[in-house]
Amino acid sequence: MEVIIVDNASSDDSAQVASAFQGVRMVRNNRNLGYGSGNNLGFKLARGNYLLVLNPDTVALPGSLDTLVSFARRHTTAGIVAPQLLNPDGSVQRSAFRFPTLIMSFLDLFPLPRAVPGRLRNWISSSTINGRYPGEPTKMQPFRIDHPLGAAMLLRRDAIEDVGGFDEQLFMYSEEVDLAMRLRQAGWECWQVPAARVIHLGGQSTKQMPDRMLHELWRSRLYTYEKHHSRLVNIVLRALLATAQVKASIATRLGVVLGAMSNEEANLRLRLARALFRLAVSMKR
Repeated sequence: MEVIIVDNASSDDSAQVASAFQGVRMVRNNRNLGYGSGNNLGFKLARGNYLLVLNPDTVALPGSLDTLVSFARRHTTAGIVAPQLLNPDGSVQRSAFRFPTLIMSFLDLFPLPRAVPGRLRNWISSSTINGRYPGEPTKMQPFRIDHPLGAAMLLRRDAIEDVGGFDEQLFMYSEEVDLAMRLRQAGWECWQVPAARVIHLGGQSTKQMPDRMLHELWRSRLYTYEKHHSRLVNIVLRALLATAQVKASIATRLGVVLGAMSNEEANLRLRLARALFRLAVSMKR
C-alpha cells in the first residue's frame, strides 16, 4: 500500500502530518487546484491497481479498506466501490444516491411547506424521488448505486484510465456524479459495500465559506447538467434556479419590512441571490 497526500495550498500546518509517518508521499501545490485536479495528480503518482479517494475529514474504521479491495477483486466490472459513511456519533450517513433529476433540484430549491404532514415529508426526503435508496441505513449486503458521496471511494485504475479521471473543469462538487456517469456510459458499475465503514465529519472546509460554496455547488451542477443532459433539461433547470432566487429576494425584502431580518443579513442574502440568478441566466450550452 502507498499513501499520497496532495495538499492544495493549505494555509495551516496540516501538511506537516506527512513527516510523522514513514513512507508517506507529500505533494504540495502552490495554489488550490480543486478537488478533481488534486486527485488526478495523486492518480498519476500512484502505482497500484486500486485508487482510494479519502477526504481529510474521514476516519476509516479497521478492516474497511480490506473489505473494499476484496469486493473489487471479486467484481471485476466495479469501477467504483464505496463504503457506508457514518456520522461522528456512529449513526448512518446517507451516502448512496441516484443520478440527479429535475425533481430533485425542484425539491432542493423549493423546500416543502411546513403544512405538509411529517410522515409525507419524511417519505419524500428518503424516497427515490429525492435521489435516495430506500432502506439504505439498514442494508447490510452490497448493492448497486448510481453514485456515492465522494468523501471515500475505491476506484479501479483500469476504469479511471478508461474514462480519464475526474473532470478538472469541476473545482468542487459534482465530481463523483460526473465520474460515475461517465463510468456507467463506459460499461462500469458502481457499488456500495455497507460492511466497509468510514466516519465522515462532513463539510469541515466548505462550512467556512457557505455562500461561496453554495455558488460553487450550483456552478458545478449546471456544468454537469450541460454535459450530460439535453438543452431542454438545462433550460428548465436554469429557470428553476432563477425563479428560486427571485422568490428568495422577495422573501428577504419582506423580512426586512416586517422586522424579522436585519439589514446586514438581508444584504448578504440579496447578494447571494443576485449571484445565483446571474449564474442561472449566464450558463449556456
